[in-house]
Amino acid sequence: MKSFAMIAAATLAGAIAIGGCRPAGTGDEDSGPVDAVPATMTVAGARVSIAPMQSELRLLGVTAARRHITLRAPTAGRVVEIDFNSGDRVRRGEVVARIINRESEAAQAGLAVARRLDPEHASELEKSVDRHAGNAAIAVTAPEDAIVAQRLVSGGQMVAELDPLADLIDPASIFVDAAVPIDSVRLVRPGMDAIVTSQIRPGTEFHARVAAVSPAFDPGSATIPARLEFIGEPRIDQAGAAAEVRVVTESWPGAIVVPAAALFQDAEHGGFYVFVAGADGLAHRTPVEIGVHDPGHVQITRGLAAGQVVITSGGYALSDGLRVRVAIAQN
Repeated sequence: MKSFAMIAAATLAGAIAIGGCRPAGTGDEDSGPVDAVPATMTVAGARVSIAPMQSELRLLGVTAARRHITLRAPTAGRVVEIDFNSGDRVRRGEVVARIINRESEAAQAGLAVARRLDPEHASELEKSVDRHAGNAAIAVTAPEDAIVAQRLVSGGQMVAELDPLADLIDPASIFVDAAVPIDSVRLVRPGMDAIVTSQIRPGTEFHARVAAVSPAFDPGSATIPARLEFIGEPRIDQAGAAAEVRVVTESWPGAIVVPAAALFQDAEHGGFYVFVAGADGLAHRTPVEIGVHDPGHVQITRGLAAGQVVITSGGYALSDGLRVRVAIAQN
């Protein structure tokens, strides 16, 4: 045991001696300062492009029919063979119902009584009734191509001459009655293009044009009515449908455009800025002036030129002079 202790002590002493003889500068605690490597941030970028942009005003409205046509009974009598319902399309000259007039119905009722009371002579009476009554059912025809807005009678119902049987609308006369806020009336003029959408046909865009702006002001809603006419196909052919209208108030066919993700707002001084990826590999904070925008893009009216690269990721971690490596998105 004693000899083992002596060997261990000798080994420890040798190790200490070797450590004490290490040349200066070879240990971590003796190493000098190391030059710092500049940090590089990998970001996404996009090129400033030229594209068409437009300014839109969003309005709410409802469809209405300019022309209503009343389908009337051509004679007094009982409605039979009615063949239309609300929402149906009818064509000019199409037979949509028949009416048995009162005289014919009374003659048929008298003939039935005669058959019971005097069957022998009833056949002669029947010939007389047929000769004078002819076809007892009088046809009701559609006056023009239309859509049935509301059916006003039922089969078997008695009507007087010229009683209304249905309310028809001319589908070509459907328009949108939109409400323009009073502070936006100056932006809307007849002839402006618009896009109409409605939940009655989700996902469909209907092209329209501002036909007129009413001079009448509604103090209750602080709006002014505007009439928009459909142009081309498709078009809405139901009256009373809620609609959303996007009126194009201005358009720029060759606007300077950047992705909306590249734009920052200066909360301290106001205004807007972007970070431009320079040829020197650095991010440069660049103030800009903006125009119109949509959910994905912004028009730049001053501060950028087409072809420059703006940074679209990194958010508020970006700073002026930051070294960046940019991955440019392909359009």
